[in-house]
Amino acid sequence: MKYLFVLSFLLVTPLLAQTAKSSVITEGTWEQNKYWSEVNDLDGRFQLLSPAPFAHRVDTLDGGLGEQVLHTFHFEVPDPTKAENVIYALSYVDYPVGSLHHDSTELIEEFMASTEEEAVIAMRGDLVYASGKEVSTYPARQWRIDYNDGKATARTLAVVAGNRYYELKVFSLKASGPNGSASKFFDSFRLFDPPGEQ
Repeated sequence: MKYLFVLSFLLVTPLLAQTAKSSVITEGTWEQNKYWSEVNDLDGRFQLLSPAPFAHRVDTLDGGLGEQVLHTFHFEVPDPTKAENVIYALSYVDYPVGSLHHDSTELIEEFMASTEEEAVIAMRGDLVYASGKEVSTYPARQWRIDYNDGKATARTLAVVAGNRYYELKVFSLKASGPNGSASKFFDSFRLFDPPGEQ
């Protein structure tokens, strides 16, 4: 189980350094002024709304369970001073068959809770809220961490479908309450059947 946590922790770390700046949000945010478009990724088996086209990066990682391919889709807003959020990201990775599956309720609960705890430690932040949910009938968990002395926020939606782990993240330079653009991003996320279940 430890190796599952290590790999999920790797989904968090590449974007942390990019959100240490401070920002003043102006009236009429970037997300409100841009056209959100639907992203359908057949290989990733997902669809969601994005405020702009994503860059896509593929990395090969060894998290202790052999080599695994990590896909990361991300977008950083061009002007953080006019944005509600500065980075939108979605990552997914397939775990080896038998190590993780959405039907293993206790394993998934433990995995999600530990992933959340590791993220709090990695960001040296404070957990503001966490709750379980479902996305396209698959088990999910959503949480928010305030970090950088309360000057920044990371919101996460984690989902397990089949043996695939998805993690959506939205980074904001201002710790705040409800965030309409983050909610729109997370709420639009839908899954097709995971690999091996079509």
